[in-house]
Amino acid sequence: MSLLTQSNSSFIKSSLLVIAAVALLGCEKPQRAKPQVEVVVSNIEQFPYQTRNTFVGHLTAANDVEIEARVKAKILAVNFKQGAKVNAGDVLFELDDSELQAQYKQAQAEVSKAQSALNIALKNYNRGKELIADDFISKSEIDTLEGKYDEAKSQLKSVQAKQETAAVNLAYTTIQAPLDGTIDRSKFSVGDVVSPQSGELTTIVAVNTMEVPFQVSEKLYWKMARKFQKQGGIGEDNKPDVEIAFGPDDIYEHQGMISFVSNRVDPETGSMEVRAVVPNPDGILKPGQYVSVILKSPKAIDTIMIPQSAVQSDQQGDFAMTIVDNTTVVRNNIKLGERVGTNVIVLDGLTIDQILVISGVQKIREGQQVKVKQNKPAASIVTSSTSNSSRSNTSTNSSLGE
Repeated sequence: MSLLTQSNSSFIKSSLLVIAAVALLGCEKPQRAKPQVEVVVSNIEQFPYQTRNTFVGHLTAANDVEIEARVKAKILAVNFKQGAKVNAGDVLFELDDSELQAQYKQAQAEVSKAQSALNIALKNYNRGKELIADDFISKSEIDTLEGKYDEAKSQLKSVQAKQETAAVNLAYTTIQAPLDGTIDRSKFSVGDVVSPQSGELTTIVAVNTMEVPFQVSEKLYWKMARKFQKQGGIGEDNKPDVEIAFGPDDIYEHQGMISFVSNRVDPETGSMEVRAVVPNPDGILKPGQYVSVILKSPKAIDTIMIPQSAVQSDQQGDFAMTIVDNTTVVRNNIKLGERVGTNVIVLDGLTIDQILVISGVQKIREGQQVKVKQNKPAASIVTSSTSNSSRSNTSTNSSLGE
């Protein structure tokens, strides 16, 4: 084969390869641009809400009285049934008063005797004053008569005091209820001899009003105090509302009020005691019960709330995504308060002029360009005072005053 023929053959083969490559490239489909992620957004809004905090407290009786014997005597009668309601002045115990009656009569006799002695001493002293004017007795004799008169007066006062003591002891043989309330069982029976050393005979608990002591952390107290200071101090229309609850959905129907705030912080616990009083007209509250104490701000405050589904968390903390220029994703680090239904309070990090991503947040990142699929108003926010809070705070972890 000639050199020319070989050259033509190589040229043909090269041309065919080029044509095949072009044909293959022509068969490939053009790549499509990756579509933008679609997200659902909503305007950030404020809703009226009463700031609230939850503490652990236990019920105590506003008045819890121990009934004790004041004198030594035998019990003659027990005039109540255990667990019954009693009224102030009701006779609870009757004690044998025979010995005390004798002591009282003896004291009466001593008073009479001392009164007679005083009368005689007074007459002698008056006669002495008449005689000394005519020099029938000496000055020393009149001084003696005056001294006996003063002694008789002192003696009368002494026995009169004994008579009063005897009368008081005699009255102690009838033991009465000092207040209205529910009485416990009697620890002694008829025939038992009781005395001041016997301890309590029974107890009476005033049930119309109950107290609820609970502990507030020093940090939270400071926030509350500063908040009320900015609002002009605590007035009748600016006191926190108090509710007690036996469970998430079991709020007691009667509202209470703060009655006491300790004047010092316990250095060991870093907290201070606060007490609330709660009406108990039906008597269903019992001392010793543990309850949740809910403090609510007296007035509803406009508060930013967002759906819980819009909140994400990482090592930097909680955050939410917003949209700027209708396409660009921006991260917003936020500080959360308590949950209200399916929503959560935002204490810091968002403003009402922002557009919030409420759906599709797991598919986007900061700076990404997205397509706003739908712009709808936020879901209905429940701001009732009885709404549940999954971020219920204790006395050492609370958001009141944030």
